Amino acid sequence: MPEKLNTLTTSLEGSILRNGARLFAVLGKATPSGITAFRREDIGRSWAVTAEYGCLRLERLTGQEEVTGLELFLTTPFSYEYGISGLSGAAELTRAVFGLLPTELESIVTTLRRGSFPVLGYSPGETRCSVNSSIIPAGWPHVVISNLSLYGNVMSIEGFMRVLVASMPQGQITVRFPTIQKLVKHLLRLMVVQRRGVPYCKELLELSPAAMLAEK
Repeated sequence: MPEKLNTLTTSLEGSILRNGARLFAVLGKATPSGITAFRREDIGRSWAVTAEYGCLRLERLTGQEEVTGLELFLTTPFSYEYGISGLSGAAELTRAVFGLLPTELESIVTTLRRGSFPVLGYSPGETRCSVNSSIIPAGWPHVVISNLSLYGNVMSIEGFMRVLVASMPQGQITVRFPTIQKLVKHLLRLMVVQRRGVPYCKELLELSPAAMLAEK
């Protein structure tokens, strides 16, 4: 029998949880200084940073979630690979957490590249998405669109997907880049999926009343 979150005796960081048909990852507990381990005593009191379909959210867990025992691995300075540790061929599970497989994200970025950008990015510490101002945790996959960091050059997976989908009508993305047409259709489906929680932004964490966030 899977262990319930409210009976867990260890901490969670980068773990896969199940709640009914929903599969998502818990990266840890959100604090003003960053992400720390999420423990049983944090249920109902602290905000968890969750990942689902490539979107990072602040979410209050109920304790009824099931701990699957599966864990994430993230990008490193030597590899842009990410996924589920100890599993091979778990494409749908990887998409459920990250939105895109590493090969799919690389294919889109490579197809859209003109000159030296965009490229896949790696950061050893937290960084911020230049599109929606959400926090991108250390090692979390993202896209770098230029070398002008002063003007904002980092995009989260969610921000990148939203900009790409929004550019389809005027940019004729599927016509100009037919090789990624199937992936763009996948992105369209992701954009209509209802997400739980609120975007992972430090301002929300620090300034919004707990009662307001709880209602979300």
